Amino acid sequence: MLPVSQQDLIEPLGPDVLGNGNHRTAGVSSESQRRGIHTHYSAPIPPPPFSQVRRPAPTHGHEDVVSAATSIVSLTSNTVLRTRRALSKAAVPFGALITPLPDLTAQSLPLLQRSPAACSACGAYMNAHCKVLMKEDKWLCSFCHQQNAVDIGVQDLRSAAELRVEAVDYIQQDMTGQPVNQTAETLAILVDTTAAASELQAAKTLLKQLLQQLPRAWRLMLLTFSSAVSVYQLGHNDLVTADVVSGEWQPAVTSSKQQQHAALPFHHPEALHVASLHSCQGAAENIIDSWRSLGTTRASREQPRCLGSALAVALQLLAASTQGGAGKADSYGSDSLPVPQACRPSRVLLVTTGPATKGPGRVPLSNLDRGQGPDDPQAAKQAEQFFVRLAEQAGRAGVAVDIVAVGQAAVNAPLLGPLAQKTGGLISTHQRFDELSGAGLASALMRRQGIEGFLDIHTSTGLGVTHVTGPITPLDRTNLSSNSMQRHNKPTMNACEMVSVETGQAVAVGLEVSRDLQGDYAFLQVVLSWRSLQGGWLQRVVSRRMSTTGSLQSLTTGTNWSTAAVLAGKHWLRQAQACGAVQNRRAAQHLRKQIGQHVSQLVSQAGGGPSTWGPLTWLAPPPPAVLPPYLHSFVQVMYQLQRGPMLGDVAGHADERALLHARFLAASSPAALLMMAPALYFFSPATAAFQQVPALDLALRPGDTVVLDCGNQIFTRTGPAIEPEATSIHPKIEAFLGQLMHNRVPAPGVLRLHQDSPDVRYLATRLMPTYGDSPEEQQQQYPALLNLRPEQAPASQQHLLPTDEPSFNQWARSLRINPTGAVDNIMEAMQSMSVTNELNRSSEDKPKDLQCNAVEV
Repeated sequence: MLPVSQQDLIEPLGPDVLGNGNHRTAGVSSESQRRGIHTHYSAPIPPPPFSQVRRPAPTHGHEDVVSAATSIVSLTSNTVLRTRRALSKAAVPFGALITPLPDLTAQSLPLLQRSPAACSACGAYMNAHCKVLMKEDKWLCSFCHQQNAVDIGVQDLRSAAELRVEAVDYIQQDMTGQPVNQTAETLAILVDTTAAASELQAAKTLLKQLLQQLPRAWRLMLLTFSSAVSVYQLGHNDLVTADVVSGEWQPAVTSSKQQQHAALPFHHPEALHVASLHSCQGAAENIIDSWRSLGTTRASREQPRCLGSALAVALQLLAASTQGGAGKADSYGSDSLPVPQACRPSRVLLVTTGPATKGPGRVPLSNLDRGQGPDDPQAAKQAEQFFVRLAEQAGRAGVAVDIVAVGQAAVNAPLLGPLAQKTGGLISTHQRFDELSGAGLASALMRRQGIEGFLDIHTSTGLGVTHVTGPITPLDRTNLSSNSMQRHNKPTMNACEMVSVETGQAVAVGLEVSRDLQGDYAFLQVVLSWRSLQGGWLQRVVSRRMSTTGSLQSLTTGTNWSTAAVLAGKHWLRQAQACGAVQNRRAAQHLRKQIGQHVSQLVSQAGGGPSTWGPLTWLAPPPPAVLPPYLHSFVQVMYQLQRGPMLGDVAGHADERALLHARFLAASSPAALLMMAPALYFFSPATAAFQQVPALDLALRPGDTVVLDCGNQIFTRTGPAIEPEATSIHPKIEAFLGQLMHNRVPAPGVLRLHQDSPDVRYLATRLMPTYGDSPEEQQQQYPALLNLRPEQAPASQQHLLPTDEPSFNQWARSLRINPTGAVDNIMEAMQSMSVTNELNRSSEDKPKDLQCNAVEV
C-alpha cells in the first residue's frame, strides 16, 4: 500500500452525521479479501492515520435516503460488543433483516445509470464510509483499506452519490438483450373440483373476480383435476372443450438402463390451451361456469385427487408455450425443463381442498395423522422426491408455484412447502373461500418485481455470517461465467441467489463476532441485484456502520428489539425445521424449553440479574431476575411465539404449522411480528373508531366488536345481536380492514365471525390467557379494568375460559423472572413494538442531514 498523506484524505461520514457516537476518528480492522462464513484470517492491515478535515455545508434532502437505508437493512443494533465471548454471553440477538423491496417513495434512493466502483482486492463497493484521496483520485476500501482508482466516469468525486448516502441504486442495460415485461406473464390456474358444491361455487366466483383484476395482456391456461387432469381449450367462446390426461400420468419413468419419457396426448399448447386474457375472457368465464362438483358422499380428504400429475402437466405446457413458437418442447422427463424466454415469466396458481390421493406424489392418509412421523416412510420418501424434482425443474425454468389450500382437510404442507419455496411462490391455507378476495389474490400474483435475484454480504474483519434465512437458494458457483453472474464482482462465500424478488419478502442474516474487533467501527455491506420486470439490471447497495463497545448496557439499551424479535423468531423456526418439530410434538416441546432458557439467560444478563442479593443469603437460591422495561416487549413476543400456532398447540395440525413456518421465514418485519404477537383492535362506541388494546383474553368481552390481526390472517368478531349487513358498524369494519391490508402483499385472509360461531375458538386461542393471574395483575395488564365499578368486576371474570396454559406472568416466573413492575402499562410496551410504527420507531438513531465526504485539499 502506498503511503498516504493525512491532508489528502477525505473523511467518511462521521459520527456526528450518522449518530453513532462522539469520536471523529475511526480505525477499523479489516482483511485483504473476504473469505466468507468459514473465514481464514490473516493479519489485519492497520488503517492509515488521518486527521480531522473541514466539511462543506450540509447537503439537505437526504433524510429519506437514510430512512430507506435502515428500511432495507435493519440492524439489531448500531452497536456491537468487541469480544466474541462477551457477545455470546449476553445472548442478545445479533444480525440484520434485509428487505429488498420496502415501501419506499420514488425519490427515496439515488438512481445511477452506471456500474458501481468495486474494490480490486475484496470486491466490496465504494460507499459513504470510504475515505477518498482527492489528489490521487483514489478511494480506500472501508473493508480491506485497499487503494482503488476511481473509474466510474465522475469528474468530481464530490458529486458521487455513493459517497454521500448509505443506499444507492444502479441501473444498467440487460446483458441478455431480452426485455422483461411483466404484462406478458403466463398464468396456469389449477383447480381441484373435488370440493363440495357450495365451496366450488365460491371458488368459481373468486376466480372470475381474479380474472377481472389481472392485466389484459397476461396469458392464461386453465386446468382442473380430480381423478384425471382436464386441460381446457380457450379458443372457443361458445363451446367448452378439454383434453384429458390420466391421473396416473408420470412425467418420467426411470429404469436402470435408460430414462423413458411419457408424452402428453396432445401437441399444440400454444394454439389451443394458452391465450391472452383480453382475447379469452369470455371463454374462460364459460369454462369456469361449467365446472361441477363430483357429488359424492366421501370425505374431502378421501376424494381421488391427482395433484402431482396436474402440476406436472401444467409445467410441461408452460415449458412448451413459453418457447415462442420455437417448435415442440423437449420431453418433461429430461433433466432440465426448457427455460422460458425472459420476456415471458410464468406462474402456477394451484387451488386445492385436500392432499394428493392418486397418481405420483400421493401418500397414505395415515401418514397425515401421525404426530411422531410418517406411517409409511417409503411412500413419503417417494412423494418427497417427486415434488423436489418438480421444484428444481420449475425453479430452473422460472416458473413460480403459488398454492392456496382451502377447507378442513390437510394438504400435506410439509410435502408441498418446498415446491412453493424453491420456485419463489407462496403456500397459504384458509378455512373457506370467502376469506379470499379477487383483488387480494391478484395483488399476490403480481407481487414479483424481478427475477434472477442475487444477494451478497461483505463484513469487516472479525464479523462473520452464521446463517442466511429466507426465500433464497445456494449460489451455483459453476455458473459464474453466465451473463447474469458476470454482473457480480468477486462474490463472497455468503453470496446466494433469490428465486424472485417480490414485495413483502425479507431475508434474515445472523452475525457473530468470530474474532475480537480492534477498531472503533465495524462495517456491513449488502449487495442486492436482479433483472427488473420494467427492464434493465438493477443493483441495490446498502452499507451500514456499527460502533464497537465493551459495555453490555450500551448494547442492550441501543438494541432495536423489534428487529431482534424477528431475527430470534426466524432462528427458532429454523431450529424447528431442523429437529422435525413440525410433525414431532416432543421435539416442539423441547424447543419451547430452549426458548425459555434463552430468555432466562438474556434477562439475567441484560437485566442485571437479581435486584436483591446480599452476602448473608449465599446459601439460599438466588431470587428471580427483574425484567427491565425495555425487554418486556421482546420477552412477551417470545412467550407468544412458543405458545402460538407455529410452535405451540394452537394449530391443530402439522399442515398449519408447516404453512406458517414457510410464510414466516420469508415475511418482512411487520408481518413477521404480527404472526408471532397478533394485534387486537376494539371498536369503541364512544369514539366510533377502532383502537388497539392488549391482546389478552380479558379484552374479548361479550357483545364487543373486535378485530385480531395475525399477519397472515385477520379475524373479525361481532356480538350475537349484530347483523353486519344491516347495521352501520359493517362499513366501519370493512373500512378498517382496508386500512390494515393497505399495501400488504400477499393480502391476509379475512375470517368474519359472530360471537356464537364455533370458529371463535380460533380467535380466542391466539389471545394471551390471564385466567391464572391475580386481579391486581390483570388490572396491570389491562388498565381498562380499573374503570369498572366494584360490582362489575366479578362479571369481567366470568367470560374467561378455564385453562391449564400458563399466563405470561406464570411463564416468566417459571423461568425465574420477575415480570411485575416491569411496565406500569402494557400498552406502552406494545406500542413500542407496534407494527404500524415499526419502521419509524427504531432504536437506531436517525441520522441528521448527510454531508458530502469530499472537500477541497
